Order: sequence, then C-alpha cells, then structure tokens
Amino acid sequence: MRSGSSALKHVVVLFLVSWMAAHCGNELVVAAGPPDGWYDYSAYTDCRGQPEPAQYNGGILRYSNSDDPTGYKTTETGVLSPAFVVYDLNKTTMYTFSGWIKLEGSSSALVTARLAPDNSGTKCIGTVLARSDCWSFLKGGFTLDWPTQTSVIFFQNADRTPMKITIASGSLQPFTMDQWSMHQKDTIRKRRKRMATIHVADPHGTRVVGATVSVQQTAKDFPFGSAIASTILGNDAYQKWFVDRFNAAVFEDELKWYSTEPASGLLRFDVPDQMLAFVRSHRVMVRGHNIFWENQDATPRWVKGLSPEDLRSAVNTRIQSLMTRYRGEFAHWDVNNEMLHYNFYEQRLGPNATADFFAVAQDADPLATLFMNEYNVVETCDDVSSTVDAYVARLKDLRAAGAVLEGIGLEGHFSKPNIPYMRAVLDKLATLNLPIWFTEVDINNKFDAQTQAVYLEQVLREAYAHPAVSGVMLWTALHQGGCYQMCLTDWNLNNLPVGDVVDRLLQEWQTGQATGLSDAHGAYSFSGYLGEFVVTVNYGNTSAQSTFSLSPGDETRHITVQI
Repeated sequence: MRSGSSALKHVVVLFLVSWMAAHCGNELVVAAGPPDGWYDYSAYTDCRGQPEPAQYNGGILRYSNSDDPTGYKTTETGVLSPAFVVYDLNKTTMYTFSGWIKLEGSSSALVTARLAPDNSGTKCIGTVLARSDCWSFLKGGFTLDWPTQTSVIFFQNADRTPMKITIASGSLQPFTMDQWSMHQKDTIRKRRKRMATIHVADPHGTRVVGATVSVQQTAKDFPFGSAIASTILGNDAYQKWFVDRFNAAVFEDELKWYSTEPASGLLRFDVPDQMLAFVRSHRVMVRGHNIFWENQDATPRWVKGLSPEDLRSAVNTRIQSLMTRYRGEFAHWDVNNEMLHYNFYEQRLGPNATADFFAVAQDADPLATLFMNEYNVVETCDDVSSTVDAYVARLKDLRAAGAVLEGIGLEGHFSKPNIPYMRAVLDKLATLNLPIWFTEVDINNKFDAQTQAVYLEQVLREAYAHPAVSGVMLWTALHQGGCYQMCLTDWNLNNLPVGDVVDRLLQEWQTGQATGLSDAHGAYSFSGYLGEFVVTVNYGNTSAQSTFSLSPGDETRHITVQI
C-alpha cells in the first residue's frame, strides 16, 4: 500500500506523462534506435553567453518543426517543465543526456534533470548550478532496470521556488552495451597502452633476422591500490598478498588526527611509521589521508572544545608536526576531507580556513600533490551538497584564494552505480585539467557478494578507461571482523567474489609475456600497457637483456638491443 506522499508523486508523474504526451507529441519525435558513433567526452564548466550546439545533434531528441539543434524549451513555473517525452527506452542501453540551462527569476539555482519512466517515480539523471546571466552546461545519464513505453525528462530547481527555466541544445544519446565497451577499450588502447618496437642488431649495426625476442612487464605505470590498516604489520601472508597485486596504498585511519594525537600534545606516530616502512620497502607509492576532516564526529575530542585562537594554533601545529615528519614521503595529501558536507573548522576559523590549510601544507611539503576529497560526487546526483558543479565551484574558490590545489579526489563509495552519469561527471571534472583519483572505492554491503562483484567491475572498468583518471584506490583494508563495506578476501586471504574481479582486471590490465621473432628488418613490435619492461633477445648461442619503460605518448617507442 502506498503512503500518501508516494501516492501523490505517482499521480503527479502520471499526469505529467499524459499531459506531455498529449501536448508535446507534435513537437518531439524520437528516433527508432541508437545511431552509430563514438562517445563525446567534451564538457563545459564555464558559464557562456550562448549555448553550444547539441551534442550528437540532439541524439534521439528531434524537433519536427525546426532543424535548429538548439531547440529552446521554457517553463514559467520551474517545477515540472520544460520536459521531453521519450518512447521505448530499454534496459540494455546506456543513455547520456546533456543540455544548456538558463534561469529567470533567480540569480542562480541548482537545477536537476529527472527521468519519470512509465509513471513509476522519478530518478535524478543530472544536475547543474544554473545562472540568469549566462548558459550553464548540464551533463548526465542513466540506465533503466526495465524497458519503458513512455518516459518524461523534466527539470526542477532544487528548492522548488518558482522561476523560469530555459533549456537549449537538449540531447539524449543511446549507446548499446557493446558500443560503451568499445569506447572503454579504445580509450585504454590510447591512454593506458603504447606501441613499441624492439630493434635487434649486431655490434656493427647490422640487423639480426630471426632472433627470439621476449618482453615481460615488471611494473605498471597506472596506480591501482588499496587501503591498508595496522593489521598488515607483522602479517607476512597479508603483506605478500598485497604487494603481489598493488602498487599504491593509503592508510585507512592511522594518519587521521584522532589517531596521531588522541590527546593534546600526545603524538603517536609509531604505527604509521611502521606502515610507511612496509610500503617503502616494496616500492609502493602511498597517499596521505588525511590532514583534517571537517566532520565533527571525526574530530579529536580534545579539539572540539578549543577556542578559535587555540584551535588555530592547534591546526597549524598539526600540519607542521605531520608534514615535517613525513616530508617527501607521501605522494598526495587529502588536506581537508569532505568539506562539501561538513564545516567544523570553517565554522570556527572562518571561510578562509581551508585555503590557509592548503597554504601551510604546501610550505611544509612542496613536492606533495594536495587534494580535495569528497563523496557522492560520482556516486549519485541526489546529494545536493556534492554535485559536480558544487565541487568545481569550491575548487575554483580555493584556487582563487591562493590555495595550491592540484588534485581531485573522488571517494567512490557506491551503491548501485549509474555508469553514464559517472562518466558525465568525470567529463566535467576533466575540464579543470587536474589529476582525478578514485580514492576510496567500494560497493555498499547491503548487496549480496555476487552483486557487489558485478557493480565493482562496472565501476573499475569505467574509472580505468576514462582518459582523465590518474589512479584508483580501493577502500578494502582487511580486519579480522571484516572491512568498512567490502572485503576482497576473508581473513585467511581466500578470495571473495569482488577479489576475483580485482584479480581478473589486474591480470587483464598488464602485458603478459610477449614473444616473437625479429622480422626481415630485425624488428619485433608489440602493444604494451604503460610501465617498466625487461626484454631478452636470444640468437644462436648468444643472448642479451635490456630494460626500458613505456610512458604515455602517441608515437611508437623504439628500443635497440645489441647482440
């Protein structure tokens, strides 16, 4: 039985679908199927005087009364319209949606694009911080759990106050699962791999034909890692399991302020020192997480009662003690964690507190890359605190205030992932030209183990394939009682279904041993994943060995081995 609120929503959606089908059918025609074509990674985070043309020329949104792909649609209420009616959507398709939004009646507002499929509620498919003085770009997407006959895409301002919303250049582009996978594979080929040619020659420079060339990857360029906890110390089996798989690490809790200074002046760095020694001994890069956490519940108890003056002194001491001790050791630092959702420090020290944190951290360790780190930016578009435009705006504000902010951290605590939306958010963040890292990836444990595995594979494939992503960290530190949301193995290091996914992808994303004979030109060519390699050449009774690296680049890498 529906609650009164649910029943009302059902009636509203039913009315909307019926009204739009009756009144807009003469304006909108939907193409039959997805056209061939490649995904458009372009996006915009600047507000523009005029909207750009519709992506994919509008996709399956077609205006019968005009060839102009701009196609303005306007509402005076800002509640349920403007809207597009679309027919015969199916669950085996990835849909990407985009458009340009402008307001009247308010200087700025958060506008949400929502999908109402077959009178069965609504789902958020994209958001934008729109303005009245220029056009703002909304990009999102969705998949469906079941096919629909009639659906409506409509727009709301988040607080539901009346205002005029205009959308231009609307586009809805479908992609089959095979097309989506093709896009991923093509990006991997271009961004994660490179062609290389081994030239075999004798000491006089004469090419050697028919030599056996064997190439083996010894290290990967792309950072793929996991959180670890103090449970890894003294556990040889866990340590071996970890270094056999990962080339990056982050400490789960051991560097957080409540761990390193549980009482004022009582500094405890013995555990993170040991963990750092472990990762250093195995040449594993490590992220620093975190200097501050805006969540009051994660703030040391003794800090909560400090006066503003004493708090300012304490935070400066915290930065100096932490980053002086570990200067040059951590590749990244998450400076002020989750500041889009919480404001413990800024509420007490003022709106410039975070910019000050970044400035002091930069002085303390100028070689570390300083990050924002936030959740629910890519995981969902229903969290109004952490929309992609809110993230971009905060980052730009910090940089304008002088913060040396060089990295975008996306936690990635997913429930059921919306992969087209995830890609759209990454597209918008990519416009900032900063490294993007997934910093804490897991799948909610409300799902069974097999479903977690399916969803994790979707997320990891999309993250690895996106051209703007520079690294991926799993939030899977192992404890005897389990993990935060998702464990890769049980306590005895037996793989769980998500562990099988990770192992399979790690195997897929590396160059296995490539072997062949040098051709008539004395050359052997192969495509390899970026990283470090050793090449062995055998010819007759002689052999030679050399090392080389494949770094990012469009040109073929040429290596000469003398034998």
